[in-house]
Amino acid sequence: MSGSDLVVDFQLLDKSAKQLNAIEKEFKNLDDWKDDVKTAVGASDIKDAMGEFVDNWDKNRKRLLEDLEKVGKQVEGTRDAFQKLEDQLSKTGKKKDK
Repeated sequence: MSGSDLVVDFQLLDKSAKQLNAIEKEFKNLDDWKDDVKTAVGASDIKDAMGEFVDNWDKNRKRLLEDLEKVGKQVEGTRDAFQKLEDQLSKTGKKKDK
């Protein structure tokens, strides 16, 4: 491979974008378990501790969701930009044979 050759694994980019999207959906759907945890714990000390944990988890989950969304968009943008470039190169006949 010469210095000007670039190989883009579109399958990997597609798979990564889909996996990030799936992870993001899972994190969004975790909201339902909070009420289940609070009702399952009877003692007030344990309930308070679980409440703090759940509140901290919510804050961190929100940050993780934001980061997952950003990374997912970056992966999709990278894939789309390389796909557009590949399409342009193939149309102008400048694309090298593999």
